[in-house]
Amino acid sequence: NASAKRIGEMVTIKWGLQNSDNWVTAYLMSQLSPYTFVRLLHSFGLKNHIDPVISVCLGTPDVSVGEMVGAYTVFANRGIRTAPLFVSRIEDNEGNVLATFTPQVEEVISETSAYKMLVMLRAVINEGTGNRVRRLYGIKADMGGKTGTTNRNSDGWFMGFTPTLVSGCWVGGEERDIHFDRMRDGQGAAIALPIWGLYMQKVFADKTLGYSEQDVFEIPEDFDPCKDKLTEIEEENSSKLDDIFFQ
Repeated sequence: NASAKRIGEMVTIKWGLQNSDNWVTAYLMSQLSPYTFVRLLHSFGLKNHIDPVISVCLGTPDVSVGEMVGAYTVFANRGIRTAPLFVSRIEDNEGNVLATFTPQVEEVISETSAYKMLVMLRAVINEGTGNRVRRLYGIKADMGGKTGTTNRNSDGWFMGFTPTLVSGCWVGGEERDIHFDRMRDGQGAAIALPIWGLYMQKVFADKTLGYSEQDVFEIPEDFDPCKDKLTEIEEENSSKLDDIFFQ
């Protein structure tokens, strides 16, 4: 398994992600180029200028909820990003379709890398900082997610996705001085996750929407994130990012 130093200990990247441990994140960033990482972030659909600094690994850029939702489609869609689409078609008052629109799609990471990320983001929900989704809101769906908290508890985030739906929640104020005094009150798991949990309860309760807690991600049986690559092409083109995460 991948490992990183944390106060004299060796832990997996999966453990660091599920527990929001910034020591592990900082170690990983030390193995990569911030310039390369910024290019990767832009390929995920983040539009604003991002300074290529080491601290970018801690989530320093300003990002909208829409951009984050679009970025997380990569993990649900086997490495393919689906850009948010606000209008799917236009009809006149008689129901005639005047125009239709389809979302832009782009392959961002390999299918294997997407599966590896899915394994880790599932662990956030099942074993880590997003476990309140299970414990407090009783959501049993196969899903991945991530909590997020900024400096001085000014922003709380929760991103969650199932095989058929990606959604996110941000709680904060326009002014940076608006914040919670304590991490217990202001962390993403405490202020953003509950909104997302109540929202998903309503989504699954409304059967007309077509979403089900029985949907599951289609991952190859016995897939091993520490070893597996799905094709010979991926073997040849495997990035150093995979090596850092899983070897």
